Amino acid sequence: MAITDNNNQESFGEFRNYTDSKFQDRVERTYREMQTNQTVSFVKAKKEHYSKLAHGSMNVYQVFKLLEDIVDESDPDSDMPQIIHAYQSAESIFEFAMKNETELRDDLSIKELFKDQAWNELPTKWRELYQANTIKTLYKEITDWSWFPLVGFIHDLGKVMLLPRFGELQQWCVVGDTYPVGAPFSSSNVFYEKEFFHLSQDYPEFEKQDEHTFGQYQRHCGFDHVDMTWGHDEYIYEVMHQGSSLNEEALYLLRYHSFYPWHTPQNGSLAYTELASEFDWYMLPLLKAFQKADLYSKTPDLPPQDVLEAKYTALLKKYIPADKIDW
Repeated sequence: MAITDNNNQESFGEFRNYTDSKFQDRVERTYREMQTNQTVSFVKAKKEHYSKLAHGSMNVYQVFKLLEDIVDESDPDSDMPQIIHAYQSAESIFEFAMKNETELRDDLSIKELFKDQAWNELPTKWRELYQANTIKTLYKEITDWSWFPLVGFIHDLGKVMLLPRFGELQQWCVVGDTYPVGAPFSSSNVFYEKEFFHLSQDYPEFEKQDEHTFGQYQRHCGFDHVDMTWGHDEYIYEVMHQGSSLNEEALYLLRYHSFYPWHTPQNGSLAYTELASEFDWYMLPLLKAFQKADLYSKTPDLPPQDVLEAKYTALLKKYIPADKIDW
């Protein structure tokens, strides 16, 4: 396998171009099908099925190698195999966030992770907390950060649901941005202006809100009590929740890294704040830091494959010591 990316972007500003990318037709088709078919009943059925982890026991690195055969059709930036993106995300975290193998850098500014509009719209309480801290001081209880690049390495493993052994699901229920079902559809979502969500059988059943409720949910109930669109985030979260010793922060990043309307909205305004709990606000800077690696890592510079393999198999053994886990 050659670790290269022939679709390297010239500048970070070109990422997440949903207007006129070279892959526009396939991306728009994927989101149209997603916003039409991701209903409350569909999501609940998939969560129940995949939480049983009934697709066999496999070594994590064996599953990782299957990403070589997977292309994400919701990605407007690239058509590279997902195995390359996984290595790039992990290496990007090492490069910009880590002081050494276990320590985080001291100078990771939280404010710099936000664009001006999103920063200015933050609730005063949280903006002041973020302003007063770096990532390291905000999460000062964490002393070993070696799990952080590992999350970059495994975060997209749930995309194996596209393959026959794991259910052979269609792209629209595996890849792409996630968002709450059973709640009003936010204008911060990709392709909101196309109104694909109007085609969903759930519309307009869950478009209602009042001072206590937002769709079918109680306001500020927390994202862990919300049904998100089904996809690779929830699946890899469930696999690692049951099969690893990863901490709460790592599991949170796995579960919500594709929740772009919340952490990196298309229109600049953080969405679904009506559902966010205190814990979700507390975790937002960490999610933003991970998003930087996930999005801005689409570059071709990687160490040799044998070096990468040795590094990440060692990390896997640290947090997932079993030779095989359930999928």
